[in-house]
Amino acid sequence: MLIDSHRAVFGDSLELLLADTSEAAAKALQAEKGGRVVSTQEACGADIVCTATPARVPVVKREWFQPSAHINAMGADAPGKQELDARLLTEGRVFIDDTEQALHSGEVNVPLHDGRLRPEQIAGTLGEVVSGKKPGRTSDAEITVFDSTGLALQDVALARALYDAALARGLGQPFDIVGNG
Repeated sequence: MLIDSHRAVFGDSLELLLADTSEAAAKALQAEKGGRVVSTQEACGADIVCTATPARVPVVKREWFQPSAHINAMGADAPGKQELDARLLTEGRVFIDDTEQALHSGEVNVPLHDGRLRPEQIAGTLGEVVSGKKPGRTSDAEITVFDSTGLALQDVALARALYDAALARGLGQPFDIVGNG
């Protein structure tokens, strides 16, 4: 769904770079979704990087990212999990989906608990950016990070946006999921 969501937004201009600690897993995803299998370091050179691992130690390093990169970190969904080098969080502009959930089980949880990251270094929530209460990126060279712990409300909103985009492009077919006729 993550790849499909990006394709819905970026269309044919999306260059999909796939990296995994298992080359077989990366190739299986490539067979299903297309794209190009590359090293993790090469994948981190992209404009937008999405991480979705169950790692408990960082799998990507700060120096692998270019200025202006954006990272969607989605794998840290339990206490102790951490995908990103803590320097990405301390040097970047970090946004979370839900404060309580992120502090307990998001990408920020380990660096916060060991003192490498302070709560005031978190720039805000995605909701605050979308509603205009807080700015997102503040410079062209800034690395931004979205620490997504996974909120059902965001899943529903994304599903609706993708559904509407598909209908507008004449893709798929509408259906009544609740049986209202």
